[in-house]
Amino acid sequence: MNLCSNNCKTSIVDFHRSCPRCSYDLCITCCREIREGHLQGGDEEVVMHYAFRDSSYFHNDNCHTAHHSKNASPINNNEPSSEVKAEMKSAWRSVEVGIIPCPPQWFGGCGEGILELKCIFPENWVLKLLSRAGELVKGQDFEDLPKTCEECPCLNFFGENVMASDKLCRAASRQDSRDNFLYCPTAKDLQHDDMKHFQLHWLKGEPVIVNGVLETTLGLSWAPMVMARAFRQNRKKENEVLVDVTAINCLDLCEVVIKINQFFKGYLEGRFDSYSWPEILKLKDWPPSNLFEESLPRHDVEFIRCLPFKEYTHPHDGYLNLATKLPKISLKPDMGPKTYIAYGVAQELGRGDSVTKLHCDMSDAVNVLTHEHGVTLRPKQLRTIKILQMKHAEQDETEMRGSKQILNIMDENSEKTGNVGEYVGKSSVKTSMSKKKGGNSSGKNKADTSDEAASVRDPEGGALWDIFRRQDVPKLEEYVRKHLKEFRHIYCNQLSQVVHPIHDQTVYLSMEHKRKLKEEYGIEPWTFVQKLGDAVFIPAGCPHQVRNLKSCINVALDFVSPENVQECLRLTQEFRVLPQNHRAKEDKLEVKKMALHAIEKAVDHLEIFSGPN
Repeated sequence: MNLCSNNCKTSIVDFHRSCPRCSYDLCITCCREIREGHLQGGDEEVVMHYAFRDSSYFHNDNCHTAHHSKNASPINNNEPSSEVKAEMKSAWRSVEVGIIPCPPQWFGGCGEGILELKCIFPENWVLKLLSRAGELVKGQDFEDLPKTCEECPCLNFFGENVMASDKLCRAASRQDSRDNFLYCPTAKDLQHDDMKHFQLHWLKGEPVIVNGVLETTLGLSWAPMVMARAFRQNRKKENEVLVDVTAINCLDLCEVVIKINQFFKGYLEGRFDSYSWPEILKLKDWPPSNLFEESLPRHDVEFIRCLPFKEYTHPHDGYLNLATKLPKISLKPDMGPKTYIAYGVAQELGRGDSVTKLHCDMSDAVNVLTHEHGVTLRPKQLRTIKILQMKHAEQDETEMRGSKQILNIMDENSEKTGNVGEYVGKSSVKTSMSKKKGGNSSGKNKADTSDEAASVRDPEGGALWDIFRRQDVPKLEEYVRKHLKEFRHIYCNQLSQVVHPIHDQTVYLSMEHKRKLKEEYGIEPWTFVQKLGDAVFIPAGCPHQVRNLKSCINVALDFVSPENVQECLRLTQEFRVLPQNHRAKEDKLEVKKMALHAIEKAVDHLEIFSGPN
């Protein structure tokens, strides 16, 4: 059974309250908050307003031009205002002896029943499990896991011990810090002892990079046309051949519909808009992550084969992956594999970069760069980009300095609404790339990939990563709030507000922002370039962002390690209090349920090994 609280959307593990009339469910945390008079997690939806603008605004060609919104959100005259809802919510409280009535219809209930206490597991199941575990550990002297950096040999790199220094890469330059280096072993050299070494770094919440994981596989090609052909052949068997796919235009963050072969042509050759600005596209959920195994079965096997530290990462048999502990009858969360396919250029454009914006995952993850392809820009194209970047900078300065009145007029005349934290403007989906100005289905206006036109040295590696330490998150959030209007989002609008600086996933810290972050707050991320075949391990709770330096195909998989369960639980509580329509709102991971079933399996095995008393 998979239940979630109707109020806060957090998964319900065992005890909860439910209405017998309408099946409205409430988690124990919500029940406690109602009794205490400060219910959280069910806040009114927050709507962000983004003025619709086109490429003339994006490139400061006519920054005073705005388009009127043709689509207005319908008003439900029967629904109470947000102020009335707030009053009604504050009036929803427990009555005598802790009884909680079902909330009114506006909150998803019926307003008539009484919420009854229920449980999912058999009665006293959790208490009995804890008792069994307690008996097993009674009198046992368990060796503590090492918690100090001195116990990791590679971190004595600056002393007499230089052992394993070839397994380090410098990723930061923090003053008086011992975590500037990351553990970077090579896949083919991994030995049994490297698992313990990995755990020493993983325990401290540090990323790990394993080089050359594709060298441990059979060599199946991850080239885009090979993947597209394999996908087409496998879906033909299901009579589902997708010719059109959905992509995201990184400049305005809106969806476009494009033929898959046309998308991959741009992946290899580059695309440009009518202003000769690189047109960066990201493929959206292709193939769908829940269909990866059946759509690309050989690639799925190859990906799992290449994963290092399979005790943690194997999606089915990883004994240290708590995601594998759920019962077979349980509805599993979507942990991947999932592909991320996007164009990219070496230059930091400032607008329309191929980026995954700053965000924080609820679980651990491993991300492998399986394919990269560099697109070289000609000198003429680079000069055009420089000219447009100067116009962008001029526009930024004008809008930041004093054009608030113009912006207000534009926003009043042309507001379009979108859910907070959504990655795209849904109402602006373009129906065909071939109709769009600058679309290159014929191959015209593409980048010159010849050596003669090379003007910028091809970067070594495909993606630039920035991963922040958990302890730096408060200062990072403070910086984003302070510099909010310096970031742009849907339709290239300046950000006016955020619900959460990180979980909204609306900002990308450029090189200049990272410089100011260190100057003003004294913090910096681990920064490194992911090369072909690199597997990047990202601990849960570490905010991170990525910029493609080339066209890239990345494949990622989520997992839940014992070391980071506590962090997953903390993030669950953090996501819980976000507004109802927030992109990070739902607790799809169900880490509490994973932990309970993991304990049960461990206890079962230990009881077998320990034998009868």
